[in-house]
This record gives sequence, C-alpha cells and structure tokens, in this order.
Amino acid sequence: MTAAVVSIVLLLVGLPLLAFWLGGRRFWSRLRPGRGPDPWGDLVRTHGLSAAEAAAVDAAVARGQRLDDERLRRAAVAHARQALSGLRWQEATRGQRVLLVLVALWLLLQVVGVVVQLAAGEPGDVSWGVVAVLAVAVVATVVFRRRLQRAVEVNTGPPA
Repeated sequence: MTAAVVSIVLLLVGLPLLAFWLGGRRFWSRLRPGRGPDPWGDLVRTHGLSAAEAAAVDAAVARGQRLDDERLRRAAVAHARQALSGLRWQEATRGQRVLLVLVALWLLLQVVGVVVQLAAGEPGDVSWGVVAVLAVAVVATVVFRRRLQRAVEVNTGPPA
C-alpha cells in the first residue's frame, strides 16, 4: 500500500516538477527552426496582390480562365507554372518519387485485379467503390493539369 501511494505522489508531483524544470533549461532557447517555404505568400508579396486580387488569381488559375489586368495575369502565370513544376518528375524529391512509384504500382495492381476478376466471370467480386475512386482520382489529376496549362496559355498572350 505504501509503494502505491509513493508511486502516485511521485507521478502527481514529480512529473509536473520535472516538466517545469526541463522547460526552464537553456537548450530550448537554442532550438530555432527555420521558416518553411511559403510559395503562395512569396507570390502574393512579389506581385503586390491584395487579398481580393490573390483570391481572383487563385480562382482563375484553378479554372483555367483569363484575367483582364496585366499584373494579375503575370501573377496567374507564375502561380500556374509553380503548380505545374510541382507535378514534374524532375522536380520531385526522392521521397515523392518513391511515393509516386508505389502509388503507380498499387494502381496497376488494382487494375490487374479488376481485369482478372472480370475475366474470371466474377463481376460481383469487383470492388466498384475502389474503381470509382481511382477513376475520379485519375480524371481529377488530368483535369487539374490541363486547367493549369490552359491558365498559362490564356494569360501569357497579348492583352485582350
């Protein structure tokens, strides 16, 4: 019984005291994590966009639409090119490449599984929900890339 009471007192009193003591140590002040990259903020600052203009640029790029103002068009082109560069194999990090290869392999295995089940005459065993999700993901990726390319094309031409 005494050991249990001592253990509980140590936990209830000792842990907060230890946390307070560790929190006051000098080595915590030496940890200074660097500022992470902020491409969107850098783009907004570079082109001097207000909040409404930034929203208009983002919406136009997402839809692949043309903007009227030349300054906004330059920002839209920069934003779309930046987004497209993130989708390039050459610009990807090693981790992103490994993840992409694993996802592609998983996609391939899913397609092979569906084909095998359909060839075996067992369409009831096909997970149609997975097929629908995969189809939506592939179509959304293609549409996203096309809209980005269209945003670059329509906003790099001469002003209308």
